[in-house]
Amino acid sequence: MATTFKHAMHTSPRAWRVSAAAACALAILAAGGRASAQSLRELGDLSLEELSQVEITSVSKRPEPLSQAPSAVYVITSDDIDRSGVTSLAEALRLAPNLEVARVNSQTYNISSRGMNSVNASNKLLVLVDGRSVYTPLFSSVFWDQQDLMLADVDRIEVISGPGGTLWGSNAMNGVINVITKSSADTQGGLVDAKVGDFTRRGEGRYGGKIGDVGTYRVYGLGFGEGSTRSPNGSSAMDSWRGKQGGFRTDLATLGNAFTFQGDIYENLIDDPGGRRSGGNVLGRWTKTLATGSLTVQAYYDQQDRISEVDTGGSFERTRTFDIEAEHLMNLGAHRIVWGAGQRNWNDRFTNTANPFVLMPPSENLSITNVFAQDTVAVSNAVKVTVGSKFEYSTFSGWQVMPNVRAGWRVSDDHFVWAAISRAVRPPSRLERDLSAPGIVNPSPDFVAEKLVAYEAGWRGQWSRRVSLSASLFYNDYDDLRTTKPNPATMFPVTFGNGWEGHTYGADLWGSMSPAPWWRIDAGLELLRKDFHLKPGEQDIAGTQTVLGHDPGHQVFLRSFMDLGPNVDLYIGLRQIGALSDVGVPSYVEADMRIAWHVTPRVELSLTGRNLVHRYHAEAFADGSVDQIPRSVYAGVRWTF
Repeated sequence: MATTFKHAMHTSPRAWRVSAAAACALAILAAGGRASAQSLRELGDLSLEELSQVEITSVSKRPEPLSQAPSAVYVITSDDIDRSGVTSLAEALRLAPNLEVARVNSQTYNISSRGMNSVNASNKLLVLVDGRSVYTPLFSSVFWDQQDLMLADVDRIEVISGPGGTLWGSNAMNGVINVITKSSADTQGGLVDAKVGDFTRRGEGRYGGKIGDVGTYRVYGLGFGEGSTRSPNGSSAMDSWRGKQGGFRTDLATLGNAFTFQGDIYENLIDDPGGRRSGGNVLGRWTKTLATGSLTVQAYYDQQDRISEVDTGGSFERTRTFDIEAEHLMNLGAHRIVWGAGQRNWNDRFTNTANPFVLMPPSENLSITNVFAQDTVAVSNAVKVTVGSKFEYSTFSGWQVMPNVRAGWRVSDDHFVWAAISRAVRPPSRLERDLSAPGIVNPSPDFVAEKLVAYEAGWRGQWSRRVSLSASLFYNDYDDLRTTKPNPATMFPVTFGNGWEGHTYGADLWGSMSPAPWWRIDAGLELLRKDFHLKPGEQDIAGTQTVLGHDPGHQVFLRSFMDLGPNVDLYIGLRQIGALSDVGVPSYVEADMRIAWHVTPRVELSLTGRNLVHRYHAEAFADGSVDQIPRSVYAGVRWTF
């Protein structure tokens, strides 16, 4: 039922020879030219040993070195994004080995962490952009065709595998993606970037300046178009689309106070069937430096509109979100305390004339209220223990408690081990509570929150100045996962229940090696196993796919970043993804490649190839079919001034 409802809203070896030839050609070009503005030679060991000391904030909501964060966290850097040549946020997330990224069609992606990856099941991952949550209360997931930004303005993307409910709350069950953009002080001057190819077209520009002696600003605009994928029968899937977006950011600082104001507005158009995705957001943040810490207050407003048109009618959805939160960081002796509170309100309206599926009532006001506290105690110079909990009240599920206990031990200057036990929940969505279709499905007021208790342990080490490794093991124990329950007497109408329980377990491993100052190799491996069953007396006529997702048993990644002389850099990325055997999507190997020539310190030319091994390949199953993702090649030019 959920798939039908969502459909109403959406409507070779030869390649390797070509890649090798291109690499050789640009290596010749590298023999004489001007230096890259930021090369691996300039970074040197910074990409490994010193980058492990880069401060992150997503694990504990306070700055801490990546090497000492007690969590399975991977950081996608701005340099990684630039060198890989990706053109969207979803494609940039493929650079994280602890995520499952599967492209469904031209517009849609399934993205999850540690399993549960499908259109219906990928609702247990929290995605933030500069502290703004982008999931929708309609079905507790992310509309990736409405999440875009100028990638040149991204500072880093912190990807946490495992629960983050204590600090981040709802939907942070299997992981957290935190996209952090650069301060406007770091984006002064102008930038124009254009890419043109057989599948992808994109142009974007940005300009930054000063506001007297107290602050800086930037404004940007972008436009894009993407072609169609291929249907299983070999014809065009007719899912091409295009869009435009603009926005701004201002950062001010005076007398121990820091202010950030930013916003975006966008419109995306779907060619066939007709559709429109539009919206915008504004966010303000104030941070006050205190003698023993800091105080931050943040508020934002976000609106997402979706209009779909089909031969039999159409659908309209509008979600308005208002969120305000405050947090206080304190340093009290051996204690590092963060505590705060927040309030989020949604107003949602959905109408549908394409089929019988509607929400009853069609409009509703929802809210989430939370208070949280977490204390990190330095037991010794080498051992820290973190204890905390979030108490959250939502319209649909009442009070929920999300505690967390973590311990980290710095065995030596180069080795760190950690372990954690956490509880997280996912409150019911509008779809799960209010979906209705006469004679097919009734509203489900008894559907309750899905629950998880997660057990994790990991190790992070720097074996030498040129080799770093990270490994983590996990066991996730789930309860009250969604079922589609038949009527005991007549089968239909069905309702949603909480009849699935079970567990997943596996491992995340990744590492970096620098064989030479001009060459870095990143590798990653993810292993996943699932074991679920229905509770006694429970039934589910929709099967496992709607709740448990379609997950490969393994993923393998290998990426190479090279400086071919002083003015040319080369990126090659390989991935091998296991089969989705339950829906007939075979295992596949794919390769991406980008070569860039820095003609001058301000002008860069590039050539990017994506999915070079196969002309078409499948990655995901949705709405009863498997669309084929095409090979694509595009040329780019970037000018800074």
